[in-house]
Amino acid sequence: MYVGKSTDIYERFVAHISDEAKTFNEVIVIKSELFNESSIKHIETLLIEYLLADEKFNLLNKVRGQKIHFYNGIENVENMFAGIWEHLMKEGVASENLGEIHNKFIYKYSPFKELSANQIEVCKDIFNTMLTTSNSRHLITGDPGTGKTIVLTNILYALAYDSETGKAREGLNYEDIALVVPQNHSLNLYKSLMNKLGLQSITVLSPSQFIKQAKSRDTKYKYVFVDEAHRLKQYFGKQARDLKHLVTDNGYTTELELIETFAYHLTIVYDPYQTIRPADIDTDVFQQLTANYKRHPLHKQFRLKSGDQYLAWLRKYLQIANNVGVYEEGLLRGYDFKVMDSITELNQSMKALNEKHELCRVVAGYSWKWITQKDKNHYDIKDPVTGDTFKWNSKVKGWINFENSIEEIGCIHTTQGADLNYVGVILGAEIDCDYAGEENGDYDLNKAKIVVNPKEYKDRNGLPIKGTDINNEELTSYIKRIYYVLLSRGINGCYVYAVN
Repeated sequence: MYVGKSTDIYERFVAHISDEAKTFNEVIVIKSELFNESSIKHIETLLIEYLLADEKFNLLNKVRGQKIHFYNGIENVENMFAGIWEHLMKEGVASENLGEIHNKFIYKYSPFKELSANQIEVCKDIFNTMLTTSNSRHLITGDPGTGKTIVLTNILYALAYDSETGKAREGLNYEDIALVVPQNHSLNLYKSLMNKLGLQSITVLSPSQFIKQAKSRDTKYKYVFVDEAHRLKQYFGKQARDLKHLVTDNGYTTELELIETFAYHLTIVYDPYQTIRPADIDTDVFQQLTANYKRHPLHKQFRLKSGDQYLAWLRKYLQIANNVGVYEEGLLRGYDFKVMDSITELNQSMKALNEKHELCRVVAGYSWKWITQKDKNHYDIKDPVTGDTFKWNSKVKGWINFENSIEEIGCIHTTQGADLNYVGVILGAEIDCDYAGEENGDYDLNKAKIVVNPKEYKDRNGLPIKGTDINNEELTSYIKRIYYVLLSRGINGCYVYAVN
């Protein structure tokens, strides 16, 4: 399928018929007296974006639609598009409604999406450097929801296709491009996105897979991209079996250092607040290793309806960052944040929201053993209020989009990096709050201290080696960050229940 625009249909038909690379047996014409040059550019861009995500047909468009600026009547066109799409579904051209498409990974991270001025600036800077220098190092940073991943996919796509012709960039071998994805649950989603973009030859691997494959090549990769680099690994004794690739003749190394040796141009995405395990690369080590990287910060919040103030609020009260502005009336600005009285109430609320919006899930801190991993007939989590029982996620890869996931409770390893319409978060018994003056019934939130109970934390690979974590400072840091990630997944809202 090909999407195009024209003010002269006959001339456009002749041009396409003359193109041997395009063979069509049907044409659909969309016309309206309300259309002008701006509106047809807008509709063309929307059609490319949505038809790519619909996945019923292979889209031949390799050039992005026109950048859309505000114009008179833009609201009318956006409303009109819903009717156009409904008609395309009736004609069998599209198969999924707009709501279903909005929830898809390929839609959220498509390189055809409109970018902000900040994102465009970062893309251009990195892209131009890559084309004009022999090697480079880039670090893209930003809060959850600032569009770090979509910047990555845009740069990758711009490298692969010439923006003028839509053809593969001359002299570029796609096998010299690699996308490294530390999150196992996201790996297949990225592979599917690359396939849909016609970039099947691009290497998409986990860090350990990439390192193994890179060692077998005669040359370095020309362009390497790493998403979620905060989950790259350093050596950790408890996971020695899985981290053998980090053992060298000179001692231990990190996945970042190894990846660097195999890349002429390296671009990585990083959020210092999302390091959640001892095997994740240490924040200070990461800063040292990337000291000479060019920084590209992203600022604007796109995911959460509440904007970036909600994330600052989370960091303040989880005591992750200092000097954060205090909560003020109206800060949530329409963001649906609620505190529930039980796990059962939280679960029922998410199920009701999922019926209406889809992609609503319940997640929790790692305060319960994963009994059902070995015995499906048992349950993992018991509501201390109602006595109702629940199961952990039955799988990790693809759990977010798994049909039965609304019946389960997801852990951090199913959720990090994902977007949900609503998220329900259970704060387990491993996290608590020590209030100053609590013995007198005086709860001063500004003087409270977040504390953790290691005995209640059930992620064996998340616990520091015994005797190395003085006053549980390291574990406290990991648990706070886990909840920061979980509490920042919901686009429209977040419902919370706390055991303590």
